[in-house]
Parts: sequence; structure tokens; C-alpha cells
Amino acid sequence: MSFSSPPPAPDAEIAAVKRNVRQTLKRRLRDLRFDRLAVAANLFRNLERLPEFSAAQTLAVYLDFGFEAPIRPFLPRLFERPSRVVAAPRCVGRELEFYRLAAPRFLNAAPADATAADFLDRDAFSPERLFRLTDLTSGAFGIWEPIPNPTRRVAPDAFDLVLVPGLAFDLDGGRLGRGAGFYDRFLASLPPKTRLIGVALDEQIVAKTPRDAFDLPVDALATPSRLVVFRR
Repeated sequence: MSFSSPPPAPDAEIAAVKRNVRQTLKRRLRDLRFDRLAVAANLFRNLERLPEFSAAQTLAVYLDFGFEAPIRPFLPRLFERPSRVVAAPRCVGRELEFYRLAAPRFLNAAPADATAADFLDRDAFSPERLFRLTDLTSGAFGIWEPIPNPTRRVAPDAFDLVLVPGLAFDLDGGRLGRGAGFYDRFLASLPPKTRLIGVALDEQIVAKTPRDAFDLPVDALATPSRLVVFRR
């Protein structure tokens, strides 16, 4: 899934359509209310139906923010296999770098000294349990990111599977991001063996996402209500 030469410049007409779709989706999602723990649990159940997801040894996740489908509440499940590598992205310039996460630590209650600088979330399958991920910081755009540690960096060619966020998806594997191109550039750097799994709310599905020549499709799409496989 890598390019032998730089991707062409976006088509101006397609770029205008993308802007319109983004505006429509942002309006649709802005006031959306849902039970994020229930949504995360249903997303995980559908992802588990993918043999490639269950078998993945080196897995890229995102730490959901804003309109993105919530996966943070099911992160503890990903560490149930001790040998699995789970990595999250950090924005560096115009690129994403991925760093291995440490297994979450469960807490009986929110610590008295917890601050906005602490990462705390609830387990989707045991809502009474809080968990903390360490070595994270609020980074670019206010998104949680790993603190860079060269010994924990994961190269793109190591990933078996990537959970891909987006603003909109269609049922042909098309994906539309927020517009900054961070994931477009990262996905283009991955080897052909890496499986790309879109993760979205049902409200993020559109009839057709506008695509340029360099927009890579996902291999499957998981929402709270369905799993759709496009390519094996």
C-alpha cells in the first residue's frame, strides 16, 4: 500500500465535494448523543468477528477524539494477550508516529490527585472499573498521544492490522478523513499485508465518499450494528 512516487495533487472538484461532505457530517454528528460504553462494547463485539482482528499480533489503534467512534473503553480487552503489541499515534509535523502502549492499570476509584493531564476511562464491559493508561499526554489538537520513547516506537511495516478512524465511510470501503491527511500519509506507508479496518458510528455511513486517486479504501468496516468485509 505504498506509493512509488508522491501522490498527485487533489482534484479541485473532488476537493470541493469533500468539503461539503465534511460540513454535512460535522453538522450531523455535532449534537449526536449516545452511550459511549455501550457503543464501544458493540464495536468490539463486531471487530471480534474478524479472524484477522483476533489474530493480530501488532495492532494500531487510535485514541478517539471528537466525532470519532469510541474505542478507548475497550482498549483493556486488547491487552488480554500479553504478547500483543498495541500502538497509538503521535502527530509529528505532518506525519503520524506510533508508539507501543503499556497495559492499562485498573483503579478502584478516581484518584484524589487526578488532573486533566491524567488519562482515565471506564471499561466498556465492566463500567464500574476505571482504568489508566500511562505515558500519554494531551498533544496536537488536544488528542491524547503517547509520550515519545524511541524504545517503544513501532515501524509501519510491523503492523498486522490498523483500526482506522474517519469522518465518513461508505459501504464500498471508501473513507473520508478530517482533511489534514495524517492517516492518508500513514496508510500509504503500510505494506500490502496490513489489514485496514474502518471503525465508525452508524451515523457516519454515507452513500458514497468522494475519492481522489490516492485515497486508500479500508478492507472492512465495523460499526456498532454491523461488520462489513470488502476484501479478504
